[in-house]
Formats: sequence, structure tokens, C-alpha cells
Amino acid sequence: MRADAARKIAEPITGPVQIQIHRDADSQATLIASLDLYAWFEQGTPAEQEALYLATFGEPVRRDQRMRELALSGKVMGGLAHLPQPYVLAGFVMDHPTRVCVQTTPVSAELPVLRTANEQHFGYVYPAGFALTVSARVEQDGQYVHLMRALADPDSDALLGDHPVLLDFLATCHPESVFCFDDGDGPPLDVTCFESLGDLARCAAAYRDAQSLDGWDAVPVMVKDMASPESRNSLMFLGSAADPQTQPIPRGLLLAAPEVEEEDCDTASGTINVPVVCNLAHSSLVAWFSGRGSVLFHDGDPCGFKVPAFRLDTVEVLPRVPSRSLFPRVLLGSRTLICDEGRWQESDADTGQ
Repeated sequence: MRADAARKIAEPITGPVQIQIHRDADSQATLIASLDLYAWFEQGTPAEQEALYLATFGEPVRRDQRMRELALSGKVMGGLAHLPQPYVLAGFVMDHPTRVCVQTTPVSAELPVLRTANEQHFGYVYPAGFALTVSARVEQDGQYVHLMRALADPDSDALLGDHPVLLDFLATCHPESVFCFDDGDGPPLDVTCFESLGDLARCAAAYRDAQSLDGWDAVPVMVKDMASPESRNSLMFLGSAADPQTQPIPRGLLLAAPEVEEEDCDTASGTINVPVVCNLAHSSLVAWFSGRGSVLFHDGDPCGFKVPAFRLDTVEVLPRVPSRSLFPRVLLGSRTLICDEGRWQESDADTGQ
């Protein structure tokens, strides 16, 4: 009778369940099995929904740990309160191997994925921590829609360089591209339908461009870096710096002391080396630029420089130095310049030592 009462409480939330009570002379336990393992967890708040979303569609090796951290449904667990403890909660998880193809005339790329789902979403998961997901029908602005999202797992330590097939796939995603699915699993979908996919595709393209930089082999770019605005800004800057036709740091006059005028300074020609600090998830990169120009001196102290053109010499990997800025930055004595989408401006961001 207690098992039947518990079933009536659980099934409106979890769907059909099977309850088995095991007893012997020394022990007892209750096994409760649901068709959907994810139905056991709370999904009432946005934070709970996002935690379940990451457990379902994030890096598969993190799923068990993330599920241990989810809150169980209070109403369901209350219905089980009178059954013998401990409880063993069981359920099914769908992990169906398939492929997603991105088509961009005249090229295409395929990604091997697992198709999986919970009650709120279905999606396609690549083992390094990338996923494409589609929500159940939701109401938005008076219309029912399916929300689509591209996910880079914010905790994935997988190195992008170890997953060339993922880089190829993302680099092939352009605004005019479409996704096609194996086994007729839905109609083709425009790449532009997926929120955040454009940012991830630009990261992959920038990573490929930056591979030509001296010192890049030692740079630890991870999947989690694609989920971080600070890391994305760093990758975009370094990708542009790899192009010899691009000058991604300021040319002309740079003064460390803004109150000093150029006409009050003495000059000497020389080679100028400028370090631009770029942060990733676990490291700070120092991109060393150099160029021939003029060093400016005021009362015998160097206070700035003028360089008509720079070239990037090398990229150095250092332990991560936190910054108040999300952008690459140059420290010029008391001044700090940050690069925001290709435009340099003064900032109070701390670059550390």
C-alpha cells in the first residue's frame, strides 16, 4: 500500500515508475526505476535548470559528478518517505551514436556525436564538451518556439589541439551554413538558429590562424576557453596578430605619462619591444611585439615611443595573472591600454607584475 501511494505521488512528476522493496534478515532497500533518470531532479529555478542542462549536455565524463550535485525533487522524495531506506533511484539515459554534418558551399564537415535528451531539451554531444541543443516548445513573445543553443562546457579541460575534428567542424560553420542530421533526425537547420555558435566558430577560426605564431605549440587552449568572454577576446586578438598585414596594437605615439607633450621630449632611435597580456582559463599569454622607432625621454626618463609598424615575435606562456579587464592589455607605466574589438582605449585594469 505504501509503495502504491508513493507511485501515485511520483508518476505525475517522473512518468511511469517501478518500485521494488527488498528485505532479508539483515538488510532492506527500495529500488525505484523511472524511464527518465533526469526526472528525479528539481527543475523549478533557472539555476536548477541550467545545472541539469550541463549534466545532460556537458562533457560526458563530468555527468556522474554533476548529477551527484543536483537537488532531488522534494515532492518525489517526500512521497517515498515511508518506504524502507536506503533508496536506490534508477532510470534510463539515451546516448545514441550519430553524426551531425555542417554544409557550406563548397565544403562540409562531420562531427561524431551522441544524441541525448532530458525532459526539457534534446541535443548532440561531442565528448570534449561541445553540444548543439534544441529545447522543447516554449512560449516566447506570444509565440511557441524551440530555443536552440551551442554549448562549450565551461569546465572542460580538453585541449582544442587534441580535437582537430571539432576545430574543422566549427571553422566550417558560417552564417550561410546548414546542419544536417543522420537517420533523418529532423529537417536541416540554419547555423544562425543556434545561440552562441557564431562566437564558438570565430574562436575556432582564430585558433587556427594563431597556430602560425612562434611559441603557439605551448599555449594550452581548452574547450572551456571558448565559453569565457575573456579567453575569446584573447583568441581573437592573437588570431588577428598572426596576419602580417594586420597591426593589432597601437601605432604612432604612445606615452606612459599622458601629461607630457611630445615636443617637450628628447628622442633616440631604437627597437621597441611591447608585451601584450592576454588571459586564458589557466594561463596568461604575453605576446611580444617589436618594431623600429623612436624612444621619447622627458628629463632623462623614458616616457613613451613612436613606432610606424610592429611585428609579432613570439608568444610566452606564464601562470595566470587575474585582471579586472576582459580584454588584452598593454601596461605603460601608470597607464593601461585595453583592446576592445580592435579599438584601444585607456583603462584602470590591473595587469599584475
